[in-house]
Amino acid sequence: MALKSPEQALRSVLLNDATVSAAIGTKVFPVLAPADVELPFITYRRAAIEREQTLGLPMGVPRVTIDFVVYALTYEAAREAADAVRLALDGYSGTVDTVTVRQTSLENESDDFVTLASAEMPPVYSVTLTFDCWWQET
Repeated sequence: MALKSPEQALRSVLLNDATVSAAIGTKVFPVLAPADVELPFITYRRAAIEREQTLGLPMGVPRVTIDFVVYALTYEAAREAADAVRLALDGYSGTVDTVTVRQTSLENESDDFVTLASAEMPPVYSVTLTFDCWWQET
């Protein structure tokens, strides 16, 4: 049985968005980007999930919290790509492959300046966008 993944569905939404693709291409990775990938790029991870129960049974529409982190050499490039991600995902609903996303909403956004692991480059700018996503699990 193939696992349904709202993270993968939202990744597909980003990859099919012309503005996001213009900013980062196809460089959207789960959790960790390859060490040799060029900037800018995006990583994503499931930060939390909440499954509500009714009369002992799950409702089947969990809320998953997903962090998308944009990395770029300049603050302007990071903000531009982050804005494209926000516009593509905030308020998104639809079906991608077999995953039905009921609603996606931007809950938080923050800027940072980070050193990438094993990178032989100076620190880079990052923007973290935290989305809540309600999706049809069953």
